[in-house]
Order: sequence, then C-alpha cells, then structure tokens
Amino acid sequence: DIGVTGVQTCALPIYKGGWRDVVAQAHKAKKKVVLVQHGRRAVSRIYPPFNEQLVSDEVCVWGENDRKRLETVGVDPDKIIVTGCPLFKHLKSRVPHQGINVVFSPDHWDEDVAENMIVASELDKLKGVNIITKTVKGCQNPAFYRNPVESDRHAPDHMGIVADVLSKADIVVSLSDATFELLAEYLDIPVVCVDLWIPKSAGGDEKYREFKKIFSNGCATAEVSTVNMIVKSHLNHPELLSSWRKQMAKDDGASDLIDPIYRLINVIENI
Repeated sequence: DIGVTGVQTCALPIYKGGWRDVVAQAHKAKKKVVLVQHGRRAVSRIYPPFNEQLVSDEVCVWGENDRKRLETVGVDPDKIIVTGCPLFKHLKSRVPHQGINVVFSPDHWDEDVAENMIVASELDKLKGVNIITKTVKGCQNPAFYRNPVESDRHAPDHMGIVADVLSKADIVVSLSDATFELLAEYLDIPVVCVDLWIPKSAGGDEKYREFKKIFSNGCATAEVSTVNMIVKSHLNHPELLSSWRKQMAKDDGASDLIDPIYRLINVIENI
C-alpha cells in the first residue's frame, strides 16, 4: 500500500523541488505517505517562521521532544510515532589518543558562512590542543580550516568518518546543537555551542532571516569572546553536563529504544 516514503530534512530541495507535488500525487493514487525524520529537529520547517503544513499520513520522529514539538503546532498526535535515532548504532567507542582533540563542527549551509570563520579564528588561539575540523562536502571549504576531515553525506562511508572523528574527540565545538552534537552527547563528549547567528537567507528563502537556533541542556553555550574559556573549563571537568547529555540522547534520540530501523520498517508495513 506504500507509494511514497517522504523524507523530511532541512534541505531546501525537499520544499522547492516538488516533494509536496509527489505527496499530492501519491494521495491522489490512494497511496499512503510516511515522513521519516532525517536529523535532529529536522522537522523544523513545520515550525515558525516557515509554518509549513504536515502532509504525510504518519511521521516517524527520533524522540519524545520531537513528538511534543509537533503537537505544539497542531499535528495530530495519532500521526506521530517515536522510532528512535538510527545513527547511534553506527558510532564507535571512544579510543585513547595522544594530546587533546578539540573537534570543530562548522555550520552547514549552501556555502561557507561568516560565523564559521569567526569561531575557527577564535579556536586558533587555543594552546596545547589539537584542532580537528569536521567538514561536510559542499558546505565548507576545507582549505579554510585546521586539520579538516571531510565526509560526503551522500557517500556510504559518511557515518564511518563521523564515527571515527567522534571516537577521538575530547570536546566538540560548534554553532548549532544539531545531529553531530547529539551523537557527541550520546557518547558523553562535552559539547560547547557558540551562540552566534548572522541573519541570512538560504536558497533564496528569506524566512531563514527569522530562524532561531535551539540549544539543549546537553551543551554549554558561549559567546565568541568566551568560547575558549568555556572549552577549557569543560576539558578540565568533562563531568559537567554529563547527566544532561545522557538525558538529551534519550529525549532527542530515544537512546533507550532498541533497533530504530526495525521500528521504521514496522510503521511502513502496518500503515
């Protein structure tokens, strides 16, 4: 009975390139549509300032936080199914390594953004640590960053590269508390997010200028001027926010659920 499985992501082509037309065609043909969450809070287009309507018959979300957020904007609770984060199983245990590894995760946009350069320049002032930059192909220019490790989200080795970087990380620094950061929190790696946002459009969508970032209790937040001080504090005391990291892995990724892929398949088979 399944005609289309829709994948909700933050990528603009999903909304500009015809996915809603595909869903409409599926419904016209009396087919059911399942929406599958792609990343942390990746159903963000349904919330302000975008306010787009949920058009799938059911939506599979990672955790209870996503369920609750969808309900706040009027999504029928019966349509929402918590299936868990399927990425946790790809992670590796943390491994011993020489030195202190500070992993910087720049923001992902259509092009490299000024905020990334600002934070990278500030981290360059840290002494006695190794800076590793986890870049994504097509989103950042690796030449601009120290020790870049690039992966392609469309390539089969993407999660392997992500897992390898996180296995050697002592702390993650980023501008968003997003998917990469959730994976770090699941591994009990301290996360520091720089609260810096320069309003901008994306793919011509001016609504992004009103976009507001969300930071969970699993990460520490900092301004550019204080990021290095806060990084040092959490390196010296990695136990800070440890209980919150565990809680966020559960609330945002349902880390307590077994086999999210099986749960997804079960939803599709029984819709």
